[in-house]
Amino acid sequence: MIHISNLNKRYFTVDGEITALDNVSLDIAGGEFIAIIGKSGSGKTTLLNMIAGLDNPDSGSILLNNADVTKMTGKQTAVLRRREIGVIYQFYNLIPELNVVENITLPTELDGSPINSEWLAEILKVVGLSGRENAYPTALSGGQQQRAAIARALFGKPSLILADEPTGNLDNENSAEVMKLLKAMNEEYGITVLIVTHSDAVAEQARRVISIADGKITSDRRK
Repeated sequence: MIHISNLNKRYFTVDGEITALDNVSLDIAGGEFIAIIGKSGSGKTTLLNMIAGLDNPDSGSILLNNADVTKMTGKQTAVLRRREIGVIYQFYNLIPELNVVENITLPTELDGSPINSEWLAEILKVVGLSGRENAYPTALSGGQQQRAAIARALFGKPSLILADEPTGNLDNENSAEVMKLLKAMNEEYGITVLIVTHSDAVAEQARRVISIADGKITSDRRK
């Protein structure tokens, strides 16, 4: 599903050059549940953002279903994220002026696609937000906000979910619920899930764990 070849990325700061990715190559098959683990600054989030088309490498390629993400325009990657990729962020990124349903359906509406009310009801039930459809983000707990963000990522029926530290701002109970949801999406709907985390406990719930340090893959372990 994803073929990453010789990916390189460097940033220049007042303190000098930072190597975010150093000749990274990786293959991900459809239906996998993968955790990429590493310390802050290891390059794991940079890699995730490049797969999502949110950042561009200095060199190398990323093929997603045989389409090279690195050669797409900004408009093309935006369409790709609305139709093929569900992105889940650590800080939820819900729009405070929109209620739960409006946040969930916004990407689909921006794409000009009709809203499937039956699928919406199913997604709300799956993430445990039935009855909270009209609530605004400020009225939701952190766990509820993250579940709304997951619902938004799922509503477009993506083939791939990219989650950047999805449990980073949650307590243990809510973290467990979020991981349970992501595993269910993988097992029940066949969605490929790629999680970036610094948590060993989160990573160990994946079926494949890739470690990254200083922009390089240091281990790739299947369970």
